[in-house]
Amino acid sequence: MKILVVDDSKAMRMIVVRTLRQAGFGGHAVTEASNGVEAMAALKADSFDVILSDWNMPEMSGIELLTA
Repeated sequence: MKILVVDDSKAMRMIVVRTLRQAGFGGHAVTEASNGVEAMAALKADSFDVILSDWNMPEMSGIELLTA
């Protein structure tokens, strides 16, 4: 399974990734993006099974990302 974690806070991305590992998803591919624009680039380059996104981010909000 491929997971995309999107958050403008590096600390929060680290917490989410650590929590995923602790929940048993450590063997899955996890990609991080620091904003919606970066996430869109990742989505154009690859497909993901799950997207975990912050709502409030600069450049492109999580809602705009998930709508796109």
